[in-house]
Amino acid sequence: MAGGFTIGGLKSVMVLCKKTLKTNILGTMNMCGLAKRVGAKLLISSTSEVYGDPDVHPQVEEYNGNVNCIGLRSCYDEGKRAAEALVMDYHRQHNVDVRIARIFNTYGPRMLARDGRVVSNFCVQALKAEPITVYGDGSQTRSF
Repeated sequence: MAGGFTIGGLKSVMVLCKKTLKTNILGTMNMCGLAKRVGAKLLISSTSEVYGDPDVHPQVEEYNGNVNCIGLRSCYDEGKRAAEALVMDYHRQHNVDVRIARIFNTYGPRMLARDGRVVSNFCVQALKAEPITVYGDGSQTRSF
């Protein structure tokens, strides 16, 4: 059986808001249609952003999130939520074999030191023998 997957990301979704929404929604619709036509399995990459700014810590698998649908980054969050809804609709209506992977805090060997996310910040500070910056009192939980 054939398979397909989508994976991608934009450095600044706020700059390319319409393209971000269009890619997430139309790209997912195209992949779902293809998977249906050829009987392929489909894996889509989603994000922790679908949870928004959670009211519950830590989140359980069934948590639906607390998303600001008109916020500055909403084009990304809502695009991913729409993609997940489309995939599940194709599963329910057309029996397409789908999987959704909600990816959190990705990092790897080609990550830029100036990336600005927590893992790269920790690595840069450690390599410079600087104290690791932890915001808050240190009791909060994260996905890293």
